[in-house]
Amino acid sequence: MRVKRHKNHRRILRFYRLSFGVQEPFHVLVDGTFLTHALQQKIHVKEQLPKMLEGRTTPMVTGCVLAELRSLGDRALGAAIIAKGYYRVKCGHDDAPISASRCIREQISATNERKFLVATQDPELCQQLRKVPGVPLIRLKGQVPLLEEPSSFSCASAEVSEAKKLRPSDWEKAKLPELRAKELQIKALAEQPPKKKKRKGVNPLACKKKKPKSNKVMAVSANEITKQAEAKVKAKRVRSRRMGTRTRAEAEAMLSKEAAASHASEPAAVRPKKKR
Repeated sequence: MRVKRHKNHRRILRFYRLSFGVQEPFHVLVDGTFLTHALQQKIHVKEQLPKMLEGRTTPMVTGCVLAELRSLGDRALGAAIIAKGYYRVKCGHDDAPISASRCIREQISATNERKFLVATQDPELCQQLRKVPGVPLIRLKGQVPLLEEPSSFSCASAEVSEAKKLRPSDWEKAKLPELRAKELQIKALAEQPPKKKKRKGVNPLACKKKKPKSNKVMAVSANEITKQAEAKVKAKRVRSRRMGTRTRAEAEAMLSKEAAASHASEPAAVRPKKKR
């Protein structure tokens, strides 16, 4: 039952949030009848309201509610002490307090601009507030706080606002003829038969003949060929630290000269003496 009750509360709060803008933190106006009934059932209102609404909640009272509880004396002493700890809404009746129900009706006014929730056990006040669209009512059923279903006035007002959202606004009506003309133009273009593609001819660049090479180009290419042949025939140079960059024939000739010079510079061999 508790899960089903919480689902109903979420559904009702979603209706008031989308249709009338009642959002968190919730401002709950509490009257003396609700506080005395909660005290009798041992319900902590400040703890139970956030659990029921599943969000931050600020319980509020007016100066007229406090004055009414104090005027009841010992019968509502506990409720007056509890109400003293709640946030006080300035109602403007400090000099001449009025009844709590009348003060709450004045705070709600005809449109509930301040987005109040009302917690009360007064049946007359509930009947009057149901006629004001967008006023969520919280009541106690034994020890269980309940959020009432939206009244018929609230549902009718929500339907009117939804229908108004679906209709075009004044600035949109001025642009309707232009939009309709564009739609007709698009429709006319769509109904036209598609254009047939023409057969394409041969690509002229693909049929272009090759240009003959000039005599200069032929002479240059012949010279290059001869140079390449000469480079291939030319003897390969041998690189070494001693010979440097010389051809093989030059290196062999240089080596032979060095060998002859070294042989000529050697002294004659000493012959061994004969024994006597």
